Amino acid sequence: MAVPGTVRQWAVAASCALPAAFLVYAWGAIHLYTPDIRETCDLEHGGWDRAYGQVTYVPLSRRCNAYQDMVPPYVNPAVVALLVATALFAGLAVAARRNPRSRKEQ
Repeated sequence: MAVPGTVRQWAVAASCALPAAFLVYAWGAIHLYTPDIRETCDLEHGGWDRAYGQVTYVPLSRRCNAYQDMVPPYVNPAVVALLVATALFAGLAVAARRNPRSRKEQ
């Protein structure tokens, strides 16, 4: 039994969105590392405050001060959007698979 094209398209979209979410998360995680947080924050992010600087992995964050984060601001929303897209595309693939009109009689 051949898989209908619409099912295949949604499955491919879901299988692309999940690695994309992982790559965006990894890109944000790269920004967490610095050998000297004080120097990096002073030079690139407008100063360092000792009260900040803790690392959180969900959501990705390492703050230099009250106003600046070392992780780019688009990373966390992009990861969430890609994970939601993965779930949506997988659900659409299942719905298309169950839809009798999407099945081709051969």
